[in-house]
This record gives sequence, C-alpha cells and structure tokens, in this order.
Amino acid sequence: MQDIVYYAPAKVNFSLNIGKKESCGLHQIISLMRKINVKDEITFNLTDGSYKIITVAGANLKNKISELELQSLSNEDNITIKTAKLFFNTLNIKNKGVDILIKKNIPFNAGLGGGSSDGAGLLLKLNEIYGNPFAKSELTEIALKIGSDVPFFLTGKDAVVSGFGEKVEEIETDVLAKYYIVLVIPDFGISTKKAYDDYDDFLLTNKSNYYNIQYLGFKDLKLKNDFENVIFVNYKVIEEIKESMILNGAEFSLLSGSGSAVFGAFTSEHSAKDYISKIKSFNFYNRVRMIFLTETL
Repeated sequence: MQDIVYYAPAKVNFSLNIGKKESCGLHQIISLMRKINVKDEITFNLTDGSYKIITVAGANLKNKISELELQSLSNEDNITIKTAKLFFNTLNIKNKGVDILIKKNIPFNAGLGGGSSDGAGLLLKLNEIYGNPFAKSELTEIALKIGSDVPFFLTGKDAVVSGFGEKVEEIETDVLAKYYIVLVIPDFGISTKKAYDDYDDFLLTNKSNYYNIQYLGFKDLKLKNDFENVIFVNYKVIEEIKESMILNGAEFSLLSGSGSAVFGAFTSEHSAKDYISKIKSFNFYNRVRMIFLTETL
C-alpha cells in the first residue's frame, strides 16, 4: 500500500469551564475550541502485525526540542499507536499494524492538543481505508477511549465541547471571527493530570465551588479559562505573558487548555507581528522557549 499522509491541526481554547469531578475520576467541562494553522504531518502505512513509530522535528520545532524529547514520543505509548490498536481490536482484525512517521510541529505538554489531533486523524484515515465500518457516533465512542480531546478533532470545524469530551457542537464556518494567533510557549510543560489535581486542591483550599455546568449557546460562553486560577499561582511567568499580550494589542489572551502555552488573539497580522517584535524587551523573555505566529482556520 502507498504511504498515506495527513495533517493534524493544533487547537486553542477560547473558553474552558471546569465542572465537578465525577465518580469516574473525570471532570465535566465546557470549552470553545478553535483549530489553528499549526499542524503535525503524519505518514503511515499498514503492516502485517508490527507497530513502529518514529517522531522527528518538523520545521516549527527544528532545533527547539531535543532528540531525547523526540524519542520519548516514539514508543507504543504514543497516542497514534494506541489508536491503531484500538481500531483493529474493535473490528477484530488480526495481524495488522502500522508504521508511522510523525513530523512534529505542535509543541507538546502545552495544551494545544497535538497528540489528540494525531490520534483523531489516524482514526479517520483507518476508518476510510476499511470502508467506513464505523458511523460518526461510533467513532466518537472509540475516540473517547483514546482521550477526551480526540472527539473534537474528528470534526472539521470549530466546536463547543462539553461533558467529558463526547458532546461536540460544531460551529458553522465564518460564524466566528478570524484571529491572528501568537503562541508563546515557556521553557516548561504542564501535565494535564497535575493541573486538574492542583485545580481540585485550589478550590478546596479556597472553599470555592466548581463551575456549574450549564450551556445555552456558544455566544453565552465567556473568554476565560478556569485553569488560570491555579496555574497563575504556580507559574507566575504565564500570567506575565498573558498580561503583556493584553497590554500590547491582543483583543484577548488566555492559557490554552492546562498550558503551558499562552495565546494572544490579534485582529490583524500587523498587530500580532508588532507584539512579537517587542517580546525580547519583556522581563519574562528568558523563560520563553518558542514563539509562533499563526491564525485560526
């Protein structure tokens, strides 16, 4: 079979409200997620039962991540390998595997959804190769077993995601304004699990309540991220990055997901580039690992 190539986009959270932790150990959420034009390039082919993965730096991450970090992604714990195994097991297909090459352009441990997007893209491609045995609702069930952000990336549009990630309300193209997005990634990552644990501890310590999960429509969502309540306490530099964007032309700025990426939404490419031209003058600059200028899709 000829090599199959697909491109997996990153996302940013234009809002993220966190509900209470349920008995299953997961939190319900409501989030407005938007895809951005930073994409991993994935090439794969089917094998006779073996699984192999190689991750290399794409143009965006060239000389910005180490070989050790790349190697940490190149094993059977990678979400794409898990996706392939789950797909074949669900269809009861024996003696099939995948050989995958990922050109990584999306920073990881940054709240940008790169792994989830990679897995969703592979799930869609495998379903297509095998004649679409799974309907969209069935693909969503499979995707949820891989990760809570994966169902969102099964769609081609921006969406409001709620529940545990299984409810995806697509938003029609051109309804949301286009933004030029400046991504600033500090020199550390943040574990999603630790972020949730810290958030739970923060609410308990401050005797605060979880967000009351109610949703009437995406226009009612506020541009806020509940994780900022605790992330700013633990990582002051992230708050400084956000404040610098707001003071220098961004219409708004937020932590994406549980971080560590901070994004600023600018209405013009000129204003976004102007912010980037100033960034070396900010006190936090020595903690910055990567800066990207991109846009919403």
